[in-house]
Amino acid sequence: MKALLTLALIAICTLQLRAQEIGIIMGTARDYMRSEGVESTLIKLKNMGIKYLEGGGARGMSREEYKALLDKHGLQVMAMGTGFENLEKPEEVAKHIENVKFYGAKYAVCYWIPHKGDDFTFEDMKKGIRVFNAAGKQFAEAGIEFLYHAHGYEFRPYDGPGTMFDYMMENLDPRYVNLEMDVFWMRNPGQNPAKLMRKYPGRVKVTHLKDRMHGSIDNLNGRQDKERNVVLGDGDVNIAEVMKAARETGVQYHFIEDESARTGVQLPMHLAFLRTLDLNSKALDQSVLQFHEALVKPDSMALTYLTTEELTYGHSSGVIEDKDAFRNNLLTGQTNFTRIDFTDQEITIKGDVAWVRGVMDADLLSGQNTSNIKLKILYVWTKDSGIWKLLARQAVR
Repeated sequence: MKALLTLALIAICTLQLRAQEIGIIMGTARDYMRSEGVESTLIKLKNMGIKYLEGGGARGMSREEYKALLDKHGLQVMAMGTGFENLEKPEEVAKHIENVKFYGAKYAVCYWIPHKGDDFTFEDMKKGIRVFNAAGKQFAEAGIEFLYHAHGYEFRPYDGPGTMFDYMMENLDPRYVNLEMDVFWMRNPGQNPAKLMRKYPGRVKVTHLKDRMHGSIDNLNGRQDKERNVVLGDGDVNIAEVMKAARETGVQYHFIEDESARTGVQLPMHLAFLRTLDLNSKALDQSVLQFHEALVKPDSMALTYLTTEELTYGHSSGVIEDKDAFRNNLLTGQTNFTRIDFTDQEITIKGDVAWVRGVMDADLLSGQNTSNIKLKILYVWTKDSGIWKLLARQAVR
């Protein structure tokens, strides 16, 4: 039985991973490639539940041979990189379009705007915009989406409002150029990746998922010690919030990238975090739903099971109940919900603690009379023996 449950959990995790369209940039598999070779690496990635890849080609192998291996093992290249210098020449763009189409990829990506040392200037930025808009139009006409992968030097000030990044986003034509957001490199200049996604909804099509070690020093140079790549969820990027913002703003694919010397060890850990994050969110959503059902149809066991012994339950009137008072008022009919709709739900998970915000539209029965209430609710949940239980609640009108 235990073995069956384990197999079922693995199957569920794999399905959820694919549903989120999570893959890797192939550099993250470099340790496997060196030690095991191309085909064994592709098999290993497939067995991890990975289907989508960024990056085309393998050393010592023709593209036809490599594509045949991808097809054999059910892996798909979704994005491919190109150098800035190639984008300046329409004939080189045409060659890259042919290669992208050969692999059946959806995106072409440029990772760097050339500049002298760490001196990224406004002229460099304007040239980048000019080249990207022209090349992006050529890609779009061929049915390929062109993306720019920023590295953080774009957030430098200039003689205008905001930063050069703001100027760039205003002047890149969204019909032809959008973003591949590397959340590490957005955090590195002191930015909030999730906030940027929400500031420019629909402009981020793809992410590179990687986390930055706590205590790292921000800079505007697009550089950082590679060993500050840590397991997703362990750093200061707030990957949980990134994934939430990505769902809100229509990000289509996530590619895990790990530039550290520990990538072979950390890749399974990255995947485990993302799977757990998704499972946690779904489990918490279910607990919220069951809790509201227990409010409308009071059930002693459910109310006990879904709440902690330390429960503090705050009403919009200022009354605060402990667990016993909360349960008794529901079970004796002193609080009598006949309907609850909970909308605008926002879930944030931080380890074994989570908070849920939303708007409650409910009907309360008092004697023969029904009254309607609309409240903004903040729930605080904690995981107890693997179950999300309500720790605190506060309502305001």
